[in-house]
Amino acid sequence: MTHTCPRCKQPGISNLAKRWSSRAVPAQCTVCSGLSHVLKSTDNGIWAAGVVILVVSLIGALGLNSALFFVSGLVLAVALNIRAWRRAKMYPISQEAVANASKVGLAMLGVYAFLGLFQ
Repeated sequence: MTHTCPRCKQPGISNLAKRWSSRAVPAQCTVCSGLSHVLKSTDNGIWAAGVVILVVSLIGALGLNSALFFVSGLVLAVALNIRAWRRAKMYPISQEAVANASKVGLAMLGVYAFLGLFQ
């Protein structure tokens, strides 16, 4: 399945490219070669909702002593994940913004590595 590119409005972005897109590593459209990404807040929200559903279903399954409760929670989390990623909106991004986001990411990695030396 391909998703609609926000630039050319043609289906040219694969599922995997959309799921792994970010400001530093955007998805590239196969039709127009435009770059776009899903906002990090949307990405984190989808992930957090899945984790909450799994934790609640695990607690419920342990409390009720029913594996079926956990399995139903797992199915619900997967269904929500698929639906949410299909509905997630992509935003176009320029090559300059990608370069800046990559520089910031590398700088933060350096800061974390430096701070890790003092732990």
